[in-house]
Amino acid sequence: MKILIIEDEYSLADAISETLQKEKFGVNIITNGEDGENEALTNIYDLILLDVMLPKKDGFEILANLRKEKVDIPVIMLTAKSEISDKLNGLENGADDYITKPFHMRELIARVKVILKRKTNIQDTNVLEYSDLKLDLVTCKMSVNGSEITINGKELDLLEILLVNKNQIVNREILANKIWGYNSETEYNNVEVYVSFLRKKLKLLKSKVKIKAVRGIGYKLEDENN
Repeated sequence: MKILIIEDEYSLADAISETLQKEKFGVNIITNGEDGENEALTNIYDLILLDVMLPKKDGFEILANLRKEKVDIPVIMLTAKSEISDKLNGLENGADDYITKPFHMRELIARVKVILKRKTNIQDTNVLEYSDLKLDLVTCKMSVNGSEITINGKELDLLEILLVNKNQIVNREILANKIWGYNSETEYNNVEVYVSFLRKKLKLLKSKVKIKAVRGIGYKLEDENN
C-alpha cells in the first residue's frame, strides 16, 4: 500500500517515512501545500497524512478541495493545533482521523492500520487472501495450501494491489502509477511483464487463482472454480 505524506517539517516527514517503510508501506513525501494537493489529486494513494500548517496552501483547504473533487482517499490530519475547533474543522471537511503533534510513532502506525483496515475490510492488513492464495506482506511470501514462494519489489506491489481490489477490475494506468509512480515514464507493457511473472508463480503453486486480463481496461483476480 502507498501513503502520501504532505508535511513541511523535513525531519518529521523523514521519521514518519522511515517508520512506515519498516511496516512495508510505500511512501512519498511532499513538503508544500500546492504540490501536495496536485499529487493527492492523482488518486493513486491508499492513505494521506496531511499537515495543517503548510506553505502555499494549508491542509484544511487541501482536504476540502480533495473531497470536492470526489477523491475519497482516507486522510489523517497532522497538526500542532489541539483546539477542538481545529479538530472539528478537519473532521467536518472529510478527515478520517486527527492526530496532534507531538505524537508517538507507534500511535501513528496504529491509526494508519485502523483506517486502512476499515477502508479495505481486511481482517489483518499484513495478510491478504483470495480463494486459496495468501500474501504475507511482512515475510513477502505468497502461499497456496502450505506451499510458498518469496516475492518482492514490483511483483509484491502488483499482487498486493490486485488482492486489495480482489472484487474489481484494476485499471492498467492505476497499476502503473501506484507501482512506478505518477511521474514515471513506465509503459503499460511493463505491467504486462510483471503480470506474466505472477502468473508463472501462481501456476507453480497450483493455485486456483488466475489473473484475468480485461481487454482495454486492466486486470482482475478470478477463482477458476467460480
